[in-house]
Amino acid sequence: MSQSVMNVKEQKKWFDSLKNKLEQIYIPHKEPWKQSGFSGPEGRWVKCRKPIADCIEKSGTFLDIGCANGYLLECILKWTEERNLNIIPFGLDLSEKLVVLAKERLPEYKGNFFIGNAWEWNNPMRFDYVRTEIVYVPECLQKQYIERIISLYLKKNGILLVTEYRSRRDDINKPWIDKMLCDWGFNINKQVSGFYDNKELTRVWVLSKRQTI
Repeated sequence: MSQSVMNVKEQKKWFDSLKNKLEQIYIPHKEPWKQSGFSGPEGRWVKCRKPIADCIEKSGTFLDIGCANGYLLECILKWTEERNLNIIPFGLDLSEKLVVLAKERLPEYKGNFFIGNAWEWNNPMRFDYVRTEIVYVPECLQKQYIERIISLYLKKNGILLVTEYRSRRDDINKPWIDKMLCDWGFNINKQVSGFYDNKELTRVWVLSKRQTI
């Protein structure tokens, strides 16, 4: 579906459907990583999510788009603090119910969580780091979505972390999205992968605002 044939009403329907689906899947769980959308054990969560923190090389502000219950942000604070980095967390999510959980998890930063859709959100500030996935928008909007984040969300020297997660059931030969990012004209400065049981389940691509076209 091209962007021209997905009108505003269709976009709203798509995002509403995504929000409802995530609430139904995430909220019933008790384990924080499962309430953040991860179906496996905690040890696998660490292996598959810590690569995000490994891409953070300096202190600064960090926006997690699709923050869910805030558990990823909580972990990133822990993992970066181990390297003496000072990260100020921010979160954005479609679901008011999930944002409530994130505020409860990180009450000292409750003013840093927002309910909204990154495709149209009017961000109150720019960030040193932003993490996202392209599956947060319809396929026809994905390239423009990345362009929007780079243009509007990042500080002058800001870094965009584009993540892709896999299931252990996924075909090992399935292409990752890095080729598509390059085909769209984005320069990938760095890639960090996460492995579990010798299978690559996570890739994080570092895109710099200064060097991205």
